[in-house]
Amino acid sequence: MIEDRELDIWREQWRSVAELLPEIQRKIKRQNLRFMISNLTAAILLIAVLIFAMWAVRQNPSRLRIGWGVGISVLVFVSAGYRLWVQRGTWRAESQSTRAFVELRHRRLTARLRLIRMANYLLPAWLVFCAALAAANWTTIGPDVRAHPSDWLWVLGSISLMMLASFLGLAWFRRRKLAELHSVERTLEEMKN
Repeated sequence: MIEDRELDIWREQWRSVAELLPEIQRKIKRQNLRFMISNLTAAILLIAVLIFAMWAVRQNPSRLRIGWGVGISVLVFVSAGYRLWVQRGTWRAESQSTRAFVELRHRRLTARLRLIRMANYLLPAWLVFCAALAAANWTTIGPDVRAHPSDWLWVLGSISLMMLASFLGLAWFRRRKLAELHSVERTLEEMKN
């Protein structure tokens, strides 16, 4: 009689897969919860921005306001589409092993770094769009700028400070995510050996 050892080999392999430790399970659940909250918050903010843009255009349907509303809408849809595209493959682990969850964390961190890079490009692009929109509507804006230059300087100063704060925040967040990514890469390298 010939013994079929294939079933026994599969059983041994199944038993050899280590179960997740309780502290790792808790950490994974926290990471998954943060990931879902982050995506839900982004979706809510994108919808809120669209609603605000529609409301602002309805309040004063001038060429400037309509252009601004269209720009906001395009920005929202480009951002949402890019976020979904970058986060493909980051929604769940491929299996229930520790390695699969570490690989998932690696993919999520890589996606987050890509989103940060996109934000670094979108902020100046939005500023250029607003400047072009203001230049195209200078006949409407120009008299107000000449009549109240201090108000417009205050607006420009506020925008400059917000841009600086945004870039500094993105740089800090990027540094933090890069440190996490290097830690995860070290863990993956240890798992290989």
